[in-house]
Amino acid sequence: MITTLLFDFSWVLAFPPSQQNDVLELNDELIEFVKQQPKLNSYIFSASSKRMLEKMRGSLTPPFIEIFSSKELSIYKHRSESYQQIAKIMNTAPEKILFIDDSESNIEAAKAAGIQTIHYQNNQDFIKKFQLIVNSN
Repeated sequence: MITTLLFDFSWVLAFPPSQQNDVLELNDELIEFVKQQPKLNSYIFSASSKRMLEKMRGSLTPPFIEIFSSKELSIYKHRSESYQQIAKIMNTAPEKILFIDDSESNIEAAKAAGIQTIHYQNNQDFIKKFQLIVNSN
């Protein structure tokens, strides 16, 4: 049973600035969807710097409980032991975590750590896959 969502930040919860704007564009639709999942604990695991993520914190909490930076933790998202370490920090069994990322190598590393995954393509695809996973648990 999934109890915890773990999201990548860039290209999932936020996109690069547009030509008209020089700040990251938050994926408001996806963030709103996460807010509608109150029974699930939600976290962010990003390769972005903690400093940059802290600037965004006000727009991300709630629903996200904590933001983990792989740079600050000195771990790599493409290694399975990183996901085992994050699971320990969150005090959650890996099989209860659903990790969402746009990078195939990060997805494979999370799977190797026993974490369920969704390879993010777009919001509609994510919601469909999310509902299949949550409803099958």
